[in-house]
Amino acid sequence: MLQSGLWLLLAAAAALVFFWPERTIAHVDDLFFIPWAAEVAATGNHVNPLLSVQFPGLENYHLYTRFHLILSGIYLDLFGVSRLSVVGYEYLCYLLTALAFSALCLAIRLPKAALMAPLLFAPMYVVTGFRLEITACVFWALGFFLLFWPARERNGGDAAAQVSAIRTFGKLALAFAPLASPAVFAWSLGAIIVHDLWRVAFRDLKIVTLAIENAVALLVALLIFSLSIDFQFREFIDQIVFHAQRSTGHGINDEALGRAAIFAVTGLVLTRFSRPAALVCLMLALGQGLAAFLHDKVLVRNLAATMVFLVAIDAVTQKRFRRVAYVFYTLVFLVVSANFLIFYVLSDRAPGREAAARDYLEDVAAQKQVFIDETMAHHYLDHQTRDAISWTWGRKFPLARAEKLEELRDGEVWYLSPYTLFAYLKGHTAIARALSNDVTYRRTPQLPCVMGRHSCRLPADGWTMLRLERDGDNVRVTDYADDRQFVVPD
Repeated sequence: MLQSGLWLLLAAAAALVFFWPERTIAHVDDLFFIPWAAEVAATGNHVNPLLSVQFPGLENYHLYTRFHLILSGIYLDLFGVSRLSVVGYEYLCYLLTALAFSALCLAIRLPKAALMAPLLFAPMYVVTGFRLEITACVFWALGFFLLFWPARERNGGDAAAQVSAIRTFGKLALAFAPLASPAVFAWSLGAIIVHDLWRVAFRDLKIVTLAIENAVALLVALLIFSLSIDFQFREFIDQIVFHAQRSTGHGINDEALGRAAIFAVTGLVLTRFSRPAALVCLMLALGQGLAAFLHDKVLVRNLAATMVFLVAIDAVTQKRFRRVAYVFYTLVFLVVSANFLIFYVLSDRAPGREAAARDYLEDVAAQKQVFIDETMAHHYLDHQTRDAISWTWGRKFPLARAEKLEELRDGEVWYLSPYTLFAYLKGHTAIARALSNDVTYRRTPQLPCVMGRHSCRLPADGWTMLRLERDGDNVRVTDYADDRQFVVPD
């Protein structure tokens, strides 16, 4: 009872600190997915008004598998489209994922890992935004839990059938995860392969039972997948290939192979302390190894590394050094959260939000082509963005964001945050260089980018906004934070 209360307290603290709407960091892909889910909520159609330039002529998007868009669309239909509802969905996914993993840890008798999961999972979501993986990881973690849930004390034919049924549901959850995000496919496949091989090695099942479990899970997943795409298989394949052309690929991910090796070694060492903990690490090891050849995303690999760390420390300190485990957990949490915590404490709310929102509405009313970045949509427009175009995804395929001021055309207006130009994009674009003499971007004290580009160079004035519009051969810039205008030559 005490541990349950502490778990809920940590989850509530994560909501207040990491998921407070004003403090959340808009992700670079938010304008790819949020308007898409909002359109599903409003009309049931799989289109995104902000991607009309990037992907013209696609009347029914199959750019990704759809579970995330469908489920988040149902949620937005219930709660409306706003910054609060968007962050609420992100928090709900975090909460369910942490709950599933904590339940797994309790099932394999790792109570310290179960207690600390909500604390260490929370920073992983700050840099993820509304991406597909937040939904996929709910199914992924649920699948892990259901594979480990059947109690070893169950005996007899009926008990064996119940165990097999539960594990079939676990595999089905793992099969659903890639239907929310294709990037989780390798991780689900790795988990199923290792878990099945482990059961064969320890004679925990009959081969016929294993075949039935996998066949049922696969057939149900294929049926649900077919329904989700309205049986439009040809369109799905064509659009997936079309969208995949954006990425040229980078061959084998050596860093991912290194992580997989670390996970595997950790699993082998843990066989001396806890077989179930070792099995968790080995399942994650193969998932990461397969992802090195296929594809994965930052949330999945960060959660996987956190899971390995949690179960390894708890398994090794089960009998001795229990307090040391909590010290390690706390230190790692502080390292990965330091930039966010400093930002939350030291940053100020930027002025000029009402003026920027007013000018945006005037630009729309004047029928100008308005491009916005994610920060504008999240912190200024409350995701009421139907009349805009995504600046990040605003050029025709295969291009995306503009790189130079010369690309700002007559009749267009750009609303860009200095955070986008000088932090996320690191000031490397010609646009950032052209504005650097006139725009001061102040940052809070930060550690290196431990968790990627979104985790560092956070603004001391959150969140400032610029408006750019062509004025002949020059570009007129409005800096809302300082309530001033200036002109920049092309």
